[in-house]
Amino acid sequence: MTKRGTLAALILLIAAHGFAQMDTVFEDIFTRILITELQLSPGAHANHFVMAAEEANSELTPALNSLIASQVSSFPAASTAVGVTFDFSSGQPVKVTDSQGPVFGEIADTLGKGKLSVGITHNELSLDRLRGVSTRDVRFTFTHVDVTGDGLLGESPNESDTIDVLLDLDLNASITALYASYGLTPNLDVGVAIPFVSVSMDGIAQATINSYTFAFLGTANHNFNNDPTNPQLQTTVPYSESASGIGDVALKLKMAFLRGGNWDLAMGVDVRLSTGDESDFLGTGDTNIRFAELLSRRFGDFRPHVNVAYEWRGADLDADELEFAVGFDHKATSKITIAADFMGSFDVDDSESIQLFPGSVTITDHGTSGVVVRHVDRSNVPERSNDDVMDGSFGIRYAPKDNWSIVANLLVPLNDGGLRSKVVPTIGVSAQF
Repeated sequence: MTKRGTLAALILLIAAHGFAQMDTVFEDIFTRILITELQLSPGAHANHFVMAAEEANSELTPALNSLIASQVSSFPAASTAVGVTFDFSSGQPVKVTDSQGPVFGEIADTLGKGKLSVGITHNELSLDRLRGVSTRDVRFTFTHVDVTGDGLLGESPNESDTIDVLLDLDLNASITALYASYGLTPNLDVGVAIPFVSVSMDGIAQATINSYTFAFLGTANHNFNNDPTNPQLQTTVPYSESASGIGDVALKLKMAFLRGGNWDLAMGVDVRLSTGDESDFLGTGDTNIRFAELLSRRFGDFRPHVNVAYEWRGADLDADELEFAVGFDHKATSKITIAADFMGSFDVDDSESIQLFPGSVTITDHGTSGVVVRHVDRSNVPERSNDDVMDGSFGIRYAPKDNWSIVANLLVPLNDGGLRSKVVPTIGVSAQF
């Protein structure tokens, strides 16, 4: 092959890889198991799970994709470190070398006119729990088409066959965010955060045919090897996909309204633009807008804060959220600040909740021992009308100089709502000029 031909082949290979879309992985799994692999079943039996595949790809696949994209793109941004502030209690601004602030919560202090804060944070997410169930063990059960059309399953022995699919999902994401905030006035900061996101998902999905026809009739009418009397009732589908790129860019604004009283008060507005590629889980595909009220008060070196926010989310299957953060930052030494937060978010509209094959299906088996009624759960993932989440944030900031801050933090889930990591470590560095 000529150099030109080799170069062209490499370009085509890279381009083909670049166009792979992660949001087709689940659809490919369900289609291969419920349609392609079953084509070896005899006669019309090969098509008896086509409707199950269509339901999976129209309902289940979008729900799983939405969970992943929403979790990755909505991970909280680190707050701006404010190591030097100004005290207005005397009526005149007095420079104060202060606590460096919380990690994810927000204080009402602004940077000050002409001040610039820049930084970078890195977060590692191992999204290994879905509503408390290990993503390795998530199961969905698919039922046979109703061949008689009477709304009941089991009148034909074939209708008693079901297929279990274990996803064996290993899902990971890393988010590196560059951010900057600038004080336009003494009471108004504007900022931007640009996340660079990497997502990977790997596993070996396993399908098992629960063959009533083989157990009671000696012939597996649904199988993966076209041998009903010596059937292959299990098959696997390996998958491995990854993507990297810019996530949803956030534009930020903070305006202070009350300063120097019992409590400082500010309002924050964050607009997350749909800059991340939704098909690769780098973004939600829609703009989100968050309005927050920020309260904080200084008691010497100890500063508590309370944040309450409403986030409007534009994507389907992604409900608006009411959010809160209650915590503190404490200047333990001249260089070390410790910070903690109790954080949470609550879905506002249950009608937009994620439904992952809820409920059960009744199958009435007609066997040699009589009639047996079974209630088959369609999934082992708990049914929820919402995916409210609560987290604990515990961090430390170290200031090698007054205008520099190095941060390390752990975010720990306090409930099992949604798609979560056991723990999320965060590291970062910021500077103020």
